[in-house]
Amino acid sequence: MGNTLQKEKQPGKKSEEHKHDEEDGSTFTCEVCVEPLSHQKRFRNRKRCSHRSYCLDCIAYYIEVKIEEYNFSDIKCPGLDCDELLDPLICRSILPVKVFERWCDVLCEKTILPFQRAYCPYSECSALILNECGGKIMKTKCPNCKKFLCLKCGIPWHYGYKCNETEQLRDQNDFLLCELMKEKKWRRCPVCNHCVELISGCQFVKCRCGATFCHGCGRKRTTEWCWCKRNIPEILKFVASSAVIFILLYCFGGSAALYIKNQK
Repeated sequence: MGNTLQKEKQPGKKSEEHKHDEEDGSTFTCEVCVEPLSHQKRFRNRKRCSHRSYCLDCIAYYIEVKIEEYNFSDIKCPGLDCDELLDPLICRSILPVKVFERWCDVLCEKTILPFQRAYCPYSECSALILNECGGKIMKTKCPNCKKFLCLKCGIPWHYGYKCNETEQLRDQNDFLLCELMKEKKWRRCPVCNHCVELISGCQFVKCRCGATFCHGCGRKRTTEWCWCKRNIPEILKFVASSAVIFILLYCFGGSAALYIKNQK
């Protein structure tokens, strides 16, 4: 017996997994590589599922293939008909650093997939920008470099150009021209794309190519009035004056017509 005192074993302290290992013996056979291995090499998916017939190396390779070749973010347990997912944090210790980082990237990409997004097009920034507010947004400011960009086509903000026309913008000077157009309030002719400046007067302007268009919205003239926002005050003024003339003619007849003629 000796004088050595031994601690009395306390029942119920060991986890169910370790009890299971002791019942099976000190080794197990991996169902993938079919090698007899120490139970310390057994992969455990914690409390997610009961499958423990795979070794750490085979699970690590299984995850690597799923990520590198199939770009999966949600990786299921390889057990037959098992829908439980593998936990990235549990698997982190058995994975190469690059594989784990790639898994995290794929999970992040899946998370942001529903959002409208773009990378900042400026080479000194390249930050990821998400539209978390909902609705389609075009012009936005990068929260990192504070420069404007088009969230729809992912290039610097192209004032005066539609997204399907941005192929015309060849270099940085073209985008500087866009900024100048915005500053000077120039409008591009819808026919020849020449820039036209309106200093004062009517919103309808005539380009050097002969086309007439509304300087307020950039649309080619098709009617007497353009119902864009910039022309609404003029339209309301015209409607109001027409209403006054109609009332005068209706109420006073010929004398009102003579008054209007004298006013002109």
